[in-house]
Amino acid sequence: MNQKDTTRDPPTIYHRDGSVASIRLNRPDSLNAVTPALYEGVREGLDRAAREDARVVVLEGEGRAFCAGADMQQHDETRRTPKERRDYVWAAQNTCRAVQTHPQPVVAKVDGYAIGAGAELALSADFVLAADDAEFRFPEVGVGTYVGGGVSYTLSQRVGAARAKELILSAATLTGDEAAEEGVATSAHPASELEGAVRELTETLAQHAPVPMEFAKKQFGRVGTATRDDMLTAEAEALLACMATDDWQEGVDAFAEGRDPSFEGE
Repeated sequence: MNQKDTTRDPPTIYHRDGSVASIRLNRPDSLNAVTPALYEGVREGLDRAAREDARVVVLEGEGRAFCAGADMQQHDETRRTPKERRDYVWAAQNTCRAVQTHPQPVVAKVDGYAIGAGAELALSADFVLAADDAEFRFPEVGVGTYVGGGVSYTLSQRVGAARAKELILSAATLTGDEAAEEGVATSAHPASELEGAVRELTETLAQHAPVPMEFAKKQFGRVGTATRDDMLTAEAEALLACMATDDWQEGVDAFAEGRDPSFEGE
């Protein structure tokens, strides 16, 4: 089976603007439905952003959807072998894990549909900024399959285990406004203002020191699994590591001099 997209356009597009990198899902004719090649493109984009020391990554979709989930046409047309099924499932899991564990903040810009695998990819990001009329839904159990991408963890972190179970079992649709009210999304904005809201957030994040932001991502990823003493120890170790950086001294000097700091990531 050919697991690559057959279209000539790349399934993802990487772009860098200063300290902010963007990964655009680029299958608009299928509402950016996921394929192995799209997942691979996301992982490659994240790797490139890390190599280039981008301080923020934006995940977004081309056209009228962020991502409408699995490409059901490919599922219908192709009978996968057991190995191909495992490869497909783990492509999804590893991609969402890569987003969740990327060293620097990842912002999902959700305009239109974020359904199934698309919602799972969005919730893997640190921040989810949505259009107020966006649609979030986990339809998997209704079509005989199950959620992936770590959403049983990421959704539970955002709304609690009971509400996460309800959303997954009921396959209920949340608008962007409703998602923000419940904590599924970080915030919701009129579609015409979404780009500006994402830009404002990424510009703020890009000004911060990368080393402590990386520690923050690691520490909050352990919430619910680490003990209080574990977290206290990890915080102390992170503080000491930050104090050994040039950025820490720059922060101290900038505060004393009454100016904005200029962090170099070292």
